[in-house]
Amino acid sequence: MKAAEVFCHFIDTVNEWIGKTIAWLFLPFTLLIMTDVITRYVFNKPWYYIDINVQIMGTLILFGGGYCYLHKGHIGVDTLVSVFSKKTRKIIDLALYPVLMGSLGALLWKTWEAAWAAWLRLERTNSAFAPPLYPYKTIIVLGIILVMLQGTAKFVRDLMVLIHPEVENK
Repeated sequence: MKAAEVFCHFIDTVNEWIGKTIAWLFLPFTLLIMTDVITRYVFNKPWYYIDINVQIMGTLILFGGGYCYLHKGHIGVDTLVSVFSKKTRKIIDLALYPVLMGSLGALLWKTWEAAWAAWLRLERTNSAFAPPLYPYKTIIVLGIILVMLQGTAKFVRDLMVLIHPEVENK
């Protein structure tokens, strides 16, 4: 049981650190958007670096997924399960874990293939600026892994609470 607690704490710490660190990307993202708007509408010169904005925003969303899951920020169907006891809700969560992992696993498989192919070709976007796309496709894979790890930590915690109800009060 100690190993499970250490595992869960490690995953929580990783997602907490990544979430708080990646949040700092909002500053350059905002500055880039402001620059784009000013150059486009004040100087009538479109800015061709919009691909960077998309990649920064995507990174924020993807790396924020595990952090959001850690802090119970994802949308749930609470109205359906709120009538059940805590124990029943844990059992439902445990039963739905294979659905979550199956979906994320399929997504991970396909994004891994796309990322690998992008690295082999050193893929770039089809814009005038043409920044590299292969690092961003790798970020997609890592973002999915972070959510999967956080989902696994939740599964382990729910299982520990069912087996040892006194754990929940710690």
